Formats: sequence, structure tokens, C-alpha cells
Amino acid sequence: MEKLLTVLVAQYRPDPDALRRTLASLAMQTTRDFAVVLADDSSPQPFFEESRSYLAAHGITDVQALRMQENGGTVMNILSAALRVETRWVLTLSPGDYLYDAETLAWWLERLQADAPRVAFGKQAYYTPKPEPTPAPGETPFDRTPYDPAHYDAVAIKRNLLLYDDGISGCGMVYERDLLLDALHTMAGHVRLAEDFSVRLFAVRGIRIQRYDRLTTWYEYGEGVSTNENARRRMAAEWRAMVELLHREYPKDRTVKLAYAYFFNDQHKSRLVRGVIGRLIVPQNAPFKKAQRSWQPPTNGDAAKLRAIYETAAQP
Repeated sequence: MEKLLTVLVAQYRPDPDALRRTLASLAMQTTRDFAVVLADDSSPQPFFEESRSYLAAHGITDVQALRMQENGGTVMNILSAALRVETRWVLTLSPGDYLYDAETLAWWLERLQADAPRVAFGKQAYYTPKPEPTPAPGETPFDRTPYDPAHYDAVAIKRNLLLYDDGISGCGMVYERDLLLDALHTMAGHVRLAEDFSVRLFAVRGIRIQRYDRLTTWYEYGEGVSTNENARRRMAAEWRAMVELLHREYPKDRTVKLAYAYFFNDQHKSRLVRGVIGRLIVPQNAPFKKAQRSWQPPTNGDAAKLRAIYETAAQP
């Protein structure tokens, strides 16, 4: 039977132990009805031979290993790899991020066949790797209610993603391959590191974003591009580039225009005027913003499942 899903592992200078654990979370799956693409962004050592040997030893042989000749950033790395994907859907991971448990891919395959989502996300369990792997507080997005399949609110989703900084992590997201390719082609040359900003493009285009409430991934907190302080500053610059791109592509979209006005508030105006404009567009005293700032994210995930991934990776 034709496979439906490819797990795309996007890496750059991967830590070999973290990469091994990511692959171990694939090896633990109860199904082998998936393909794997190892996508490397021109690392000095991509560990392709070791990765393919490990996966083959666990019965996973539908594996491609693709290395960028020059460092191009996450968007170009995933774009180049997705061009080689042959399945309808793609699930994206990076070294240090893991499938949640042994049934995750079997569950995804059931949902893909039943619902055929164009883009979808589950729940994440954040964890810290040191001094020992431990579940940690964390979850995205803050406001999951607009994505409720029974009461889907496309207007609120677009507002939350473009104005309220309530994004969805790309860790473990599932995309229709052709939809992802189209978005990354649009973003290439503008955004380097944030392929998951494609979801904000989908919101502008009116593409339904499917929410599931099952835990599907472990997300490493503290070292990635979303949770490391220096990396957060880089991602802020990436978001400004994405807003510029959206404004060029969709200049008449009201939410896009507001986002552009907010993030590119004219520096020639006085600080007071700029502050007034910013607060009119994104009211900091609005109930949403107050709740967002005071929110204490939950600690999701069973620590025993996380330890099982580490233990599996440690085995020969």
C-alpha cells in the first residue's frame, strides 16, 4: 500500500546524542508505514551513515538523506527536502524533538485517512534535557479555542497569529506536502529560519488549520530557536521579514495591514505617538493580552515515556 506520511528531520550541526534519540522515537513506533527524510543544512558532519544504519537495524528502510551544498537556513533546507518527498503528508521534527510515544504515527495515520487535513497540529510536551530529562511547563498556542473543529473561528485565528504573537510551534506539525512546498517557495529568500511561519500564511489564505488534542511530540525547551534568548531575537527579525512579505503579497487584507502598521510603526514619529498607535492596534489591556501575559503553561507529558526514548537510544 502506498505510504501517506514522511517524517522529515531537519538538522543543522546536530548533536549526535539528540539526533539518536529523535531517531529512537521513530524506531519505537508500532507502525513502519512511513518514510523518512534526513535533511541537513550543510553541516560539517551530518551523521547520515550512522542514522541510516540505526534506522535500518530497526526495520526502517524507506530513508532518504539529503544535504544542502551551502547553508541556506531552515526554510530552504525543508523546501529542498520536501521536493523529494513522495507522500501526501509531511511531519517535521528536528534533533532533540521526539515523537511522543510508540503509537504516535499510527494515530496520525488514522487521522490523516479519516480527516484529510491540509495542515494540522497536536499537543506538545515540553521537556528540559539536563540534569536529567524532565517534563517542563510549555504549550503553544496559548489560545486553542478558535481551532476547535466544532466552532472554528478563522478571523480570531488570523488575529492571534498575526497580531497577538500566539503562534504554533513547527515541532511535529503535519502538512500536505504540496501546500507546504507552495508556502516555502513563497517564503524563500525572505524568511530563513522559521518554516512554521507558513501557518500564518495559511491563516491569511483562509486555509483551515486542524487542531488535535492528543500529545504528539516532546519539544526540547531552552536550546531551540524558539526558546533560547539569543535565538528569540533572531526570530523576531524573521517575523518582521514575514510581515513585510505578507504585506507585499496581501496588501488589502485588513489584518495584514494592521500587523504591518504595528511592527513597522514609523520611527520618525515621536515615541508617544508610536506608543499610542501600537496600543490602538494591539490593546495591551485587552482581556486576551492580560490573560496571555499571566498565563502559566501546563506541564504536559508522562515522564516515563520520555525516559523510554532515552533508554531506547542508549541501546546498541
